[in-house]
Amino acid sequence: MADHEYVALMGIHTLGFVGHAKKGFNTRWCMNPYVFDNTYFKELTLGDRSKYFKSEADRKMMAHTHQREWVEKYAADQTLFFENYAKAH
Repeated sequence: MADHEYVALMGIHTLGFVGHAKKGFNTRWCMNPYVFDNTYFKELTLGDRSKYFKSEADRKMMAHTHQREWVEKYAADQTLFFENYAKAH
């Protein structure tokens, strides 16, 4: 799987919760877990300034130069994220 595909598919984390709890910053990847958009990527670009949950896979993705580039592209361009997500899915 190419980096742009892997990163696009990780964007599913813009939806849903971590575990069963639905309250608190550490129970979701972004502010509104009911909306499919590019906020997951925007939160990743904030690094430690983000107050939301980050998994080990998220941290590894940001440490990988080529994957981080795609995170930044998707954070800046929601349409590109939607297009690549649809293709990868």
